Amino acid sequence: MNSRRRELTEEPGTPGWLVTYADLMTLLLVFFVLLFSISSVEKERFSEAVRSFQSAFQRAVSGAPNSLIPLEYTAPPQLPDTIRDTLLEPPKHAPEQNDSEDEISEQARRAQALQLDWERLGRDLDNALAQMQMQEAVEIGAPKDGKLSLRVKGGLLFTSGSSTFNHAMLPMLDALLETLQQNPHYKLEIQGHTDDLPISTPQFPSNWELSAVRATTVLRYMVDAGINPRRLTATGYGSSLPLVPNTSDVNRAINRRIEFVLEKRALE
Repeated sequence: MNSRRRELTEEPGTPGWLVTYADLMTLLLVFFVLLFSISSVEKERFSEAVRSFQSAFQRAVSGAPNSLIPLEYTAPPQLPDTIRDTLLEPPKHAPEQNDSEDEISEQARRAQALQLDWERLGRDLDNALAQMQMQEAVEIGAPKDGKLSLRVKGGLLFTSGSSTFNHAMLPMLDALLETLQQNPHYKLEIQGHTDDLPISTPQFPSNWELSAVRATTVLRYMVDAGINPRRLTATGYGSSLPLVPNTSDVNRAINRRIEFVLEKRALE
């Protein structure tokens, strides 16, 4: 190549730029030869790396120790049909719904049982009062807020302006006593009420004292008969809770009363 270049440069009339052009072509040829050689080396290295990975993956598939992850996808083992159906079956009810429904059902059963208990208790009291011919003297209310009320006219149970029992009404108290003895899971609240006519005696300075003493007199009678005092309470309300306005003698007679409130007590 050098001799050819000398021949070209030594010929007469050869332009000077031809030498430079020949040198440039030579450099370009060398450059492309170098690139080709480098690319060939990289290709061989890449091919060698690929062969190494393929060999490693083949060992993994064949189960060889210390292998890499397999190239091929392996399907998970099949579950038995019964287990798969159980897992895939959607739940019929969420646990929270079951708990809520059970709680509502339990409350409904308790309410129904309590209503039946009230009805039985009311029938027993009504029958007892009917046998003593005291149905007109005692009014049995409907169960409300978990309580059953019996209302006795104050003029029938006590003499006017005093806390002394009218002995004709003692059978009524005995019937109530029998009801408490047969139903030990009930407690009794005794409420004394008066009209708005003021009272002022050495024993009762006001209607508050009169209503309270009347209620505690009934309580004492029941305790003496064997009822546990823990099941009894006595409160005097004076004229603060009238049933009707105190505008006539008839209305005042209605407001003078003793109320017996039966309530099922919590289990101890």
